[in-house]
Amino acid sequence: MNRAAFCVLLMIFTLLYLSCHNRQDKYSSEENQVFLSWDTKPQKQPKVNLIEAEQRLPKGAFPWGGTVSHHLLAGELIDEWFLKLKQARDVDLFYVLSPSHWNLSIYDYSLTDGSWKTNNGLVLSDKTKVNKLAGILNTPLEHHVFKYEHGVSTLTPYIKKHFPEAKVVVIAYNGEPPIDMKKTEKLGRAMKKMFSPKTAKKQNAFLLVSTDFSHHGNFSKIAENDARTRKYLSSLNPDSWTLVICDNRPAIYLISKFSTENTKCTIQHATTAYELTDETDSADITSYFFTYFWEDE
Repeated sequence: MNRAAFCVLLMIFTLLYLSCHNRQDKYSSEENQVFLSWDTKPQKQPKVNLIEAEQRLPKGAFPWGGTVSHHLLAGELIDEWFLKLKQARDVDLFYVLSPSHWNLSIYDYSLTDGSWKTNNGLVLSDKTKVNKLAGILNTPLEHHVFKYEHGVSTLTPYIKKHFPEAKVVVIAYNGEPPIDMKKTEKLGRAMKKMFSPKTAKKQNAFLLVSTDFSHHGNFSKIAENDARTRKYLSSLNPDSWTLVICDNRPAIYLISKFSTENTKCTIQHATTAYELTDETDSADITSYFFTYFWEDE
């Protein structure tokens, strides 16, 4: 073989290798999505004012679900919420219900089987359960939604810190009113095939509602909205879930459907961004309820 022929063959093999390699990388990146959590970026958990707990979980209570903020401003309270959950029980699987911010969702429900990178390692999806839920909802995976979704990436460092072996099944959707009840009820039926308070202990699963409550209000508006929310949380009347003012109302609907006459709600913290830091604009306040739901049996 002369030198010219050898060079031509070498170029052909090189091009073929690069073509196959690029296709494989593209396939791998699609199949093994890794999203960044806030602690892997140049962000820090803010120092805020001390907020005393309003209620504590009773001894022996086994929480099967709860609400937690996805604003990093409330990071100290998020950390405490996960700590107290860990002290009450272990969790192998979090079903994370998140609003889909930024209007990135193409379908009614956005799911991914990707992972979240934290400073303590990866938070992995339970791919089998993700695919099962996607099949029930008849929806493809939408990885791109979770690249910027702080409704999940705010929480994953705390999941990894307190439940290092836990996996997640994450779903995002429109959480703001007006709520499409057909889509919300479909989500409820699908989730009932995946989770229930009765099976939470056997499956070591937890229903994690990522939500902030009243937004962009002044003192009087926030107080009015939060009084409505507290009325539902105090009674858990299944017909009054629409009282709740938050950015994840479909998840509150799910809570109402999972609740029984024995369900109790512990409000660990009920506070606002203004109480956390004096730098908050008094005309643009967000409120937070950190709660646990459990059965009084």
